Amino acid sequence: MNKQVIILLILPFLLVIVNCKNDSKTTSKMGIDKVDETVITMNLPDNDAGDIIQKAINFSGGWEQWANKKNLSYTKKITYFDSLENKIREVKQLHQYQLKPNLKMRISWEQDGNLYEIRNNGEQALKFKNGEVLSGEEINNSAWNSSYGSHYVMCIPFKLTDPGTILTYEGLDTLAANHVVHSIKVIYEKGAGSAAGMHTWWYYFDNHNYKLIANFLDYGNGFSYTQYESFKEVANIKINQQRKSYRTNKNRDLLYIGTVYTNENIQFDTTFEEGLFDMNN
Repeated sequence: MNKQVIILLILPFLLVIVNCKNDSKTTSKMGIDKVDETVITMNLPDNDAGDIIQKAINFSGGWEQWANKKNLSYTKKITYFDSLENKIREVKQLHQYQLKPNLKMRISWEQDGNLYEIRNNGEQALKFKNGEVLSGEEINNSAWNSSYGSHYVMCIPFKLTDPGTILTYEGLDTLAANHVVHSIKVIYEKGAGSAAGMHTWWYYFDNHNYKLIANFLDYGNGFSYTQYESFKEVANIKINQQRKSYRTNKNRDLLYIGTVYTNENIQFDTTFEEGLFDMNN
């Protein structure tokens, strides 16, 4: 496998999100209280940016519907492409998130004949291979970033109410196919997560109905553009069903498609087996 392919495979895990982990010595509870608050409170500024996100949340089902959800599960199919848009790998993962009373996550999948799991109990994240814990700071940080990052992306626009989120309305913008959107710039306060100050997001919402259309991310070492292809209404919440992620430049010119994410079997408030999020079984 050449270096370019390896970079493409790990890129989604490098696009770390607010509350991501960089140093295992300092991350035992970084931002956890903020995560827990978001399931019971809505934190939006009284300005144009806050108004746009409020309308996006209303379009997606409303805050009351979201705040009542206790857990979320779905199957995530990840299809990777190289710079020539040749398919190089496909992985199917089962994602299970406890949203209340505090955030916990478990991701499981099979790859190359091995069974993998990532478990995140809100305090730490571990990666397992065939039932055995994989050790190492880099592995633990990757487990945290991929689990929290998947939860973050799946729960937009609701996650844009997290404490520490700084929203700026940048007016109307025009995307591909002359799609006119409201542009919201998103950064995070220092202390809202170890990625604060490192990453800048732009979220784009339809200028008529406030549906989430796309996002653009400056992650410090490059850029990506994600286009939201379809949504599905589940338990009164419109949640993303498929999105496509493109490598791009600072001008938002699409260079090539890197990854397609397809979410299936999306369910809220199912019964999870006891001990699902235990770290030692």
